[in-house]
Amino acid sequence: MIEVVISMLLLSLLAIAFLPMLVTSLRVSVSNSTLASATQLVATQMESIRSRGTTCEPLRAHAATLPPLFDPHGRSLQPGFDPITCPATYPATVKVRAFVSEVSTGKTLADATTSIFVKD
Repeated sequence: MIEVVISMLLLSLLAIAFLPMLVTSLRVSVSNSTLASATQLVATQMESIRSRGTTCEPLRAHAATLPPLFDPHGRSLQPGFDPITCPATYPATVKVRAFVSEVSTGKTLADATTSIFVKD
């Protein structure tokens, strides 16, 4: 009987030792999931703005209207673009930077930059 009690005590001590590691791994998993969602959202935004054509004004209008979205864990993510400046002469390229930030902290989670060819 004493051996069973001692073995249960040792097993409980091992379980307690592994508990912080389990909690940390769960936090990292949630963080990685949010980061993956933000990266996917940036890629979607880049494809969306590229599909607006080769005119500068539709690019600017699309970049100005982006609602917040939620990741699978309920964190609110805000996609956005840096202000798009139309060139003085055409044809030209317009630099576009898309980013996603977490609404609660304001921290940028993912970003990407591209150039889009515009004719007018």
